Amino acid sequence: MKNAFFIIALVLALQTKAQTKSRFSTEINYGIQGNYFVRSYNEIGRPDGTAFLNKNFIGTIGGAEIIYRATNMASWGLAFSKSTNTRNVSYSTSINGVSVSIGDFDLKHENRFYQLFYQRKFSKKLPSLTYEIGLFYVRFQQQEVSIGNSVSFGQRNWKNSKLEEGGAFVGIKFEKYIDKKIALGIKSRVYYIVTADQLESITLTPTLTYHF
Repeated sequence: MKNAFFIIALVLALQTKAQTKSRFSTEINYGIQGNYFVRSYNEIGRPDGTAFLNKNFIGTIGGAEIIYRATNMASWGLAFSKSTNTRNVSYSTSINGVSVSIGDFDLKHENRFYQLFYQRKFSKKLPSLTYEIGLFYVRFQQQEVSIGNSVSFGQRNWKNSKLEEGGAFVGIKFEKYIDKKIALGIKSRVYYIVTADQLESITLTPTLTYHF
């Protein structure tokens, strides 16, 4: 009899635990972004000759996040994202009688964002709509080409040039459950680099979230 009561109590406890929603969720996202920094170089009238430094404004961004629901209205999150902007270069010239040619070459600029953010629902009547504010640390990796008396192909990053900045971002997100634990959504963020006092990028990404 005691064993029967123990088994019943154990089953009820497991059912209660299974029905209790976890406070954690994970998200993956991928979409488009516009990077203001990659168009900021002056390539015209350089004393060192011709340079290819700028990349296309529109690029891609993708990442993953883990979110902790602190209350029914508010959550905290950690995130990593990587954005990529490219530019296709074709160019030919002659330096001291030597032909120099660049054919269909893709220059690349990458940002790696490490983020901490606060997320809150706009209201109880709109639980699917949330806003975000957060801080980020970013490291850059950028490819550059310059052609003058010589030809230089370079890739600058944190390791060889200490390319890093810090800033803040704001965002808005809408998501809809398609299952008890899975939600599809879309969000937009605006990143501002405080250490350089300039707008960095704006993003628009579909999201897939799993609520434990």
